[in-house]
Amino acid sequence: MKFICNMIFGILASKSCLLSKIGRNLNEKIPLQKTVTRLSRNLNEFDGGEELFQAYLKSIKNCFDEKSVLIIDGSDITKPASKELEGLCEIRDGSTGEIGIGYHTLGAAVLSDRKLPYGVYSRIYSSTEKGFVSEDNEVLKCFEYLSNHFSKSNIRTMDRGYDCNRYYEYFINHNEKFIIRAKKNRNVIYKGKTVNILELTNRFKGKYKLE
Repeated sequence: MKFICNMIFGILASKSCLLSKIGRNLNEKIPLQKTVTRLSRNLNEFDGGEELFQAYLKSIKNCFDEKSVLIIDGSDITKPASKELEGLCEIRDGSTGEIGIGYHTLGAAVLSDRKLPYGVYSRIYSSTEKGFVSEDNEVLKCFEYLSNHFSKSNIRTMDRGYDCNRYYEYFINHNEKFIIRAKKNRNVIYKGKTVNILELTNRFKGKYKLE
């Protein structure tokens, strides 16, 4: 309990999730390095994440319903000056398009009736860490987590980076609602014939086509 209170206070006081800034705001009469080491050790040993998340969901449940939109998106954290951090891997920097070093991230948020997103899933991972299978596997872990905590009617929404048959199959097999922005090179079957999706949408107006 003391650890949780320290973390919450430190995050609020520092407006940061960096342990060094959290520790600095605890104003303990010991060296900052010892405070950070203790927080790191407690984080590593902490196993109450699911219990905390359930309490968090309970506190925000009145802000969304079974038709609220779930937004799923991946990104990256670049660490161009880091050499000693564990698990660094090659990533494509989304802001520059260049290959660098850092970590992959994956998150999900639910849109509330207050027009605010509430984070409901967050993961940082590396392709070099032990147990890593693939990026697809990490995405499916997120899907499974949302399946366990949200209704099938909550609309899973993703950008074209998730236009993947494996993801379509997951949602269809689990009878979950979803929207995935399709890539221009995707083919679909229309009236028994295979046709490029962009060619097909150009035949329609209104709600079937978004510029």
